[in-house]
Amino acid sequence: MIISVTVVLLILLFFIVSFLFIYKNRQVRHRAEMESVKEKYNQEILKTQLEIREQTMKNISEEIHDNVGQVLSLVVLSLSAIELNDTTKAAAKIESTTKLVEKVVSDLRNLSKTLDADNVANVGLVAIIKFELELLEKTGVYRTLFRLSGTEKKLNGSKEIVLYRIIQESLNNIIKHAKATMIKISLDFSDTQLQVEITDDGKGFDAGDSGEKNMHRSGAGIKNMKKRANLIGGSLAVKSVPSMGTTVSMIIPFSPAG
Repeated sequence: MIISVTVVLLILLFFIVSFLFIYKNRQVRHRAEMESVKEKYNQEILKTQLEIREQTMKNISEEIHDNVGQVLSLVVLSLSAIELNDTTKAAAKIESTTKLVEKVVSDLRNLSKTLDADNVANVGLVAIIKFELELLEKTGVYRTLFRLSGTEKKLNGSKEIVLYRIIQESLNNIIKHAKATMIKISLDFSDTQLQVEITDDGKGFDAGDSGEKNMHRSGAGIKNMKKRANLIGGSLAVKSVPSMGTTVSMIIPFSPAG
């Protein structure tokens, strides 16, 4: 009897030890898998941030060349045309040149506000999008409309920056390709998700056309935006009809941490 009980206890102990060993191995394996997933996610975030930085630097270069550089060229021409012998004309030229320089300073400040990640994080997504639309409105080329539904909820980590850069890229596409006159952005905050919609009344495009002219909008550009939206747990869809405009829609679910 004693031997039988001892054998049973030993077998039971063996199963308990085996179970604990298997459970511990599974825990270790699960922890390793989670670390691997986290590492891959961090690598994707870093890769995306580098891509965004490269695109941002390209945008800075184009902005400086197209706007700031052009105004500074006018400043140089204006200064070179000043007639020092005629004080009245000289004063008028200096005044107009001063206004041009003030415009350059203002443009550079506005540019720095929209490119500074810390500024975006501090002022919030709603405020920085309104600021972008105000800049577009001031050009006199576009009419803009902003609509907010629900209460703004801050996204955690780098999600908000990535989302804002997607919106910026969509606006850049409109400016460069759409020939639009009206731009609308709507943000709809609910308890579970943020829905973003960017609409223009431009020339639109055929999503099935892979021609070179449409490649930036219907090809690589949209693929990049979709990839970035997926990276922060969201989805992006583009609906466009030739001569009827384009709508970019995004849905970003809120995680438990935001």
